Amino acid sequence: MPLSADCPNGRSQLFTFKAKETVVVDRLTLEHILFLLRNSRATCEYLSGNSIFVVATKTYLASLDSGESRKAINLLDIWEQTAPEALEELDDSLDKALQSVEFILAAAAGGKND
Repeated sequence: MPLSADCPNGRSQLFTFKAKETVVVDRLTLEHILFLLRNSRATCEYLSGNSIFVVATKTYLASLDSGESRKAINLLDIWEQTAPEALEELDDSLDKALQSVEFILAAAAGGKND
């Protein structure tokens, strides 16, 4: 494995494996993961709020009354049938991940540094 400033011993300094079941992660890395999860959740909320755009687009396309506009409407119909449920599932998963990371950070704040 190549050596670098980030991995002077050929392994990541951000993650330490103490046993097969245990991984030690530095606080900055965990906070960065929390930031990314919060960002992803905000993006999901933004996307789920865009249904008005889909309805307005379908209305406009219907007024064009062409073969191409009907194809586009069909694609938007499929999106309306699948995206909201998928976004809800994604939001639930992100919420669970956020809770887990927040729990770990809270527990670490109350614990001792080794």
